[in-house]
Amino acid sequence: MKKLISFAVAILVSGVFTVRAAEQKADDDMAARTKLATELLQTMQVDKALNQSFDSVKDMQKQMVMKFGKDAANQALVIETQNKIMEVMKAELSWENLKPEFERLYAETYSAEELEGLLKFYQSPLGRKFVEKQPEMQRKTMQMVQQMMMRVMPKIQALTLELQRKAAETAEKAAPESTKPATEEAAGK
Repeated sequence: MKKLISFAVAILVSGVFTVRAAEQKADDDMAARTKLATELLQTMQVDKALNQSFDSVKDMQKQMVMKFGKDAANQALVIETQNKIMEVMKAELSWENLKPEFERLYAETYSAEELEGLLKFYQSPLGRKFVEKQPEMQRKTMQMVQQMMMRVMPKIQALTLELQRKAAETAEKAAPESTKPATEEAAGK
């Protein structure tokens, strides 16, 4: 009986050590992947791309305001407000705030082998060229989307006006019905 109890205790203890060893290996693997993710994000120059994105959006919004703004005073007010909004977003979504989250996401999503492969690509001449040309691609993409939005905006505005018109009609039809019982009660008294 003592041998059976000793054997059971030995199995439990070895199981605990096995679980702890597996947890330690997983922690070590995550630490290694996080380190690789950090290096990859730095190589990809995500911090620069983020700042350039904010600047591009700010410029695009300014152009849209200038195109659709009614008068100079309103344009200036809208641009000032948008600039303040962009500054708040830029501060809250700064690279310093986002970096730990990006590192975690990359480390959770990619294996160490995949991160090493990505790192090799981005450190290669083609990968460096890809990173170098990203701001240009981003600018061109923003211009393309802006042009597409300009074509879509009249359709969106027409749909919005139609919705407002239908909502007003529905409200008008509902109004007499809601006052009708009160009128009938008043007539019956």
